[in-house]
Amino acid sequence: MMTTKKYIRDLCLLHTDLSLEDIDFIELKAEELELSCQYSEEDVFIDILNTYSDQATVIYHKKPDSIDSLYEKDVVGDTAYLRNEPGVLRTLQTGVPTVGLSAISQEGVLIQQKVFPIFRENRVIACLIIENKSSHSNLLYFSLKKAEDGEYELADIFKESYLQQFSYLKYLSDGILVFDQKGYLLYCNQEAESIYREKLAYMDPLIGMHYDNLVLGNISLDDIIKESDNFTKPCSQSREVRYCNYHFQITRYVVPEAQVMVSHYKDVTSPKEIEKKLFLMETTLREMNHRVKNNLQTLVSLLRIQGQRSQSLEAKKICQESVDRVLSISMVHELLSTENRDNISLKELLQGVVYTVQECFSEREDICLTTDINLDISLDSSRATALAFVLNELLHNSYEHAFQKKLPKKPEIYLQLLILNGIITLHVSDNGNGYRWNDDHSNHLGLVIVERFVKSSLKGKIRVDSLSSGTRTTITFKY
Repeated sequence: MMTTKKYIRDLCLLHTDLSLEDIDFIELKAEELELSCQYSEEDVFIDILNTYSDQATVIYHKKPDSIDSLYEKDVVGDTAYLRNEPGVLRTLQTGVPTVGLSAISQEGVLIQQKVFPIFRENRVIACLIIENKSSHSNLLYFSLKKAEDGEYELADIFKESYLQQFSYLKYLSDGILVFDQKGYLLYCNQEAESIYREKLAYMDPLIGMHYDNLVLGNISLDDIIKESDNFTKPCSQSREVRYCNYHFQITRYVVPEAQVMVSHYKDVTSPKEIEKKLFLMETTLREMNHRVKNNLQTLVSLLRIQGQRSQSLEAKKICQESVDRVLSISMVHELLSTENRDNISLKELLQGVVYTVQECFSEREDICLTTDINLDISLDSSRATALAFVLNELLHNSYEHAFQKKLPKKPEIYLQLLILNGIITLHVSDNGNGYRWNDDHSNHLGLVIVERFVKSSLKGKIRVDSLSSGTRTTITFKY
């Protein structure tokens, strides 16, 4: 048993994210089977759901005592595929027992399985499988009678009853199953047949199969009978079920007049796959933005070191300006790394730029920077980056130049963000000495950046009103 337990533990650790307590519980079940006198004429297995493949993995096998095993080779560690053992995957994923479904063993033998879930703390952690050789000589792939025109007919028991009015169901693109009061399948249309044959890999005749072997999800027949007062009043239940690689929207409703329960299966796998891919793309983009931000922070550190080592005041100034420009981009990527879409909150972004600039000019505590950016709107990352650049340069310009020639009693810089009729307006003003915007400023990199980013990236306009009483710069662009 020690060797068996080691196999179980190793396989569980390799193929699943089960806890050590879960694995101990499975080992205990295997030990109980070893000591039990039950199943002397059956092959008994324990399978787990493989985290990486959504298939099952065999982790334990007890051979029968009184007859030959169905297996010549050791299959512990092998994969139980959905296409061969639909009952195993069904029970592992739904937690519902599967009794009497046909399957194909790892050695290609047609078998019948009874599959029971192994629960721990209300979770399915494995399943117990009891196998016998199948009494069928071959697989019965279709149970509905096929007419000469190729359409599947209703079963005889269905044709002669009140249910004949539902014959149009065979033309629906969704799967339809109809059960009697005792839970036996009376009718399924061609789409339902296709779902169970091609997607869920059922091999047995469906007509006459019990609800317990067909249900996906955890809505029991007893619950339906109770809610419908034994099929005497209408009721319906709907939920989405994930089964292997498929997603189904399943609605079950009781029709009292016909004394039947109808299950409506809508395959919503494609929209779900698209949703999953979009989520993965968003997650990947967030991770990429996080890494870009980290790389930019590294660049900032290098620029700061370079500035500190330089003996030239001009070089130090250039390094510091470069640091602030890189930080403006870094803030955009930092916000993108926390968002689900390519949208940036302007309030968060501009507040971040303001904080960075204030840190840069921390020695100028005499300058009061006031902001009015409570407007909570978002912008795509490309234009948000441009706006961050523009604001960084305008604030730098005010801090560095506005108060060189004239120092008012209370030096002030004011920032305001507005939106009106779909036009975003950014005001940056100061009460400094002013300058002539119309003069050639091609040698002033900051002003060149402002002008180019406003026109090319924001597709906007820039207006500068500068007098001896101060400067007011207005940026406008379409939201």
